[in-house]
Amino acid sequence: MRVIGGSARSLRLQCPRALQIRPTTDMMRESLFSTLGSRIAAKPFCDLYAGSGSVGIEALSRGAGPVAFIEKNQRCVEAIEANLANTGLAEGAAVVRGDVLALYAQVAAEHGPLEVVFADPPYGYERLGELAERLVLRHEGMAAGGVVVFQRDRRQELAGLPPPTRERPFGDSVLSYFEAAEA
Repeated sequence: MRVIGGSARSLRLQCPRALQIRPTTDMMRESLFSTLGSRIAAKPFCDLYAGSGSVGIEALSRGAGPVAFIEKNQRCVEAIEANLANTGLAEGAAVVRGDVLALYAQVAAEHGPLEVVFADPPYGYERLGELAERLVLRHEGMAAGGVVVFQRDRRQELAGLPPPTRERPFGDSVLSYFEAAEA
């Protein structure tokens, strides 16, 4: 797996082996950042359930900042830190280890308001509705006009939310975009 654009383009990223994580594919990251375009330039970005950190590192490489990563697994946190060091992007990053639902408000207060929040929880995550409500309905920690993007299993519904402003399927996965209202 490599960074696909920006200042760290083509640099390799580590992914912890023997863990049940699915790194966001190159094709999905390219679609995500093509859609986000210049809106991330020098803007706060948050990568939730960060895994290897590939999405947040891609954001940093393309000029976002600061970028906060929240990841519960210690081996993944170590991989994110190694990837940040390898790409030379550690200065613009904050890596937080712990539960997303418990730590998100604190991270958003410290690094936000956030222009983009990317959430890639484990497929079948039982608390997806709670997270979606906080991000999409209450715009918790979001900048006016910001965007929340969920990478999810296409069979898992985001019940109780307005329709996404955009969706892009990738096999069994889908990227769902939700815009925060302008102030």
